Amino acid sequence: MRSLHCPCGTTIDATDDDQLVDRTEKHLAEAHPGRTYSRLEILFLAHSS
Repeated sequence: MRSLHCPCGTTIDATDDDQLVDRTEKHLAEAHPGRTYSRLEILFLAHSS
C-alpha cells in the first residue's frame, strides 16, 4: 500500500505507484486547480504503509 498526505488534510491511498499517481493527479485537479506535480515528485512525497 502506498499513501500520500496532502497539506490540505487529504490522504490518498493506492495499491501501487501507478494508481497513486493517478489518484493524486485527480485530487490535484479537483481540489487544487492549476497545481501539478510530476510523477517523480508525487512518488518522492509518498510513503509505503
